[in-house]
Amino acid sequence: MKKALCILALLAGFGWLKTGAEHRLLGAQRAAGFQLATLSGQTRSQLGQMGFVAALSGFRALMADLLWIRAGSAFDRTEWPRMQMLLHAATQLQPRAVVFWEMAHFHMAYDASHSMRLNIQQQPSAALRRVAELEYVRIGEDFLKAGLVFNPESATLWQRLGELYSRRRNDPARAAEAYAEAARKPGALGFLRRMAAYELAKVPGKEREAYGQLRSLYLEGEQQRLPNLVRLLRQLEEKLAVPEDSRVYSEPSAPSPSSPQAPR
Repeated sequence: MKKALCILALLAGFGWLKTGAEHRLLGAQRAAGFQLATLSGQTRSQLGQMGFVAALSGFRALMADLLWIRAGSAFDRTEWPRMQMLLHAATQLQPRAVVFWEMAHFHMAYDASHSMRLNIQQQPSAALRRVAELEYVRIGEDFLKAGLVFNPESATLWQRLGELYSRRRNDPARAAEAYAEAARKPGALGFLRRMAAYELAKVPGKEREAYGQLRSLYLEGEQQRLPNLVRLLRQLEEKLAVPEDSRVYSEPSAPSPSSPQAPR
């Protein structure tokens, strides 16, 4: 009896020590960017039992690629709900793969939503088609936001979020915020600061702030003085009644007419 109790005590002590060590190891791995995603029941249903075991055994990348291929087949058949589940499972298996989140958002916010808009045969009601279209835009937005949880320094995902707010949500305020955030990330493309200013200029009450950004960009030099920026800068200077001597943009003076030359 004493022997059995000693064995149980040893096992309990070992389990307690092992649990603490595993929790510390998991915390260290997550701090380093690993093990951030969890494999849900939905992921298991898409992988099947053997695929789920393979994912747990270290073959997450392979299983994610397999799900992505299946999602491509669902795209060909325009099976949007099934494609959404497959994309969700793939992104959970590879949460650090920015391209997975980016393409998942494209398929939902653009491909699926556009398909809903044109789905006249299955849904004659324009109002219900619009509801379905906006729902897939929301799903695409959710993919981007979830991707940014795992990849907060991704300029690409912030840029795509700005594009979605501008093109699909008609929300220039949030588009400006997303573009500005993208511009601050490593590897950001040079035009993102301009896009942030363009969108901010559309927000009522933000014209002066947008003018300040556009003015700063203009003063950086010729590489920033693109036609859209110059046009918008001129419009804001007129709208805000900026004094002539404080304006950075001035209309090019017309060439003086040359005196006619005598024919030779």
